[in-house]
Amino acid sequence: CAMGLTISPQDLQAATRQWKIVGLNLFCCFGMMPLLASIICRLGRLSPSATIGTLLMGCVSGGQASNLFTFLAGGDVALSVVCTLSTTIVGVAIIPLLIKWLLLGAIVPVQALAMLKSVV
Repeated sequence: CAMGLTISPQDLQAATRQWKIVGLNLFCCFGMMPLLASIICRLGRLSPSATIGTLLMGCVSGGQASNLFTFLAGGDVALSVVCTLSTTIVGVAIIPLLIKWLLLGAIVPVQALAMLKSVV
């Protein structure tokens, strides 16, 4: 079941007003997680391929699963959906930049338009 079908327009509107939580979610997804992944790679002295995989996993949000768990736990599904939507949209632009920065200039080709179309 799509979690968006479990919320009303009023729920969604209320969730969009919680910009501090959405901002904190963006900071955690694109600030803390990549930083922690980078620290793990350095402390663990991972191989180049394991480093790339770990950094990719640290830069890509896993919000879709959170929607289901929020629903099952009786939480604010509308807020979870808004957080997932915001990280998906922002991720199109910021993930390639994070990867390029974390991998010291490596080029990661991303077709942003195709990615956006796949979300719609």
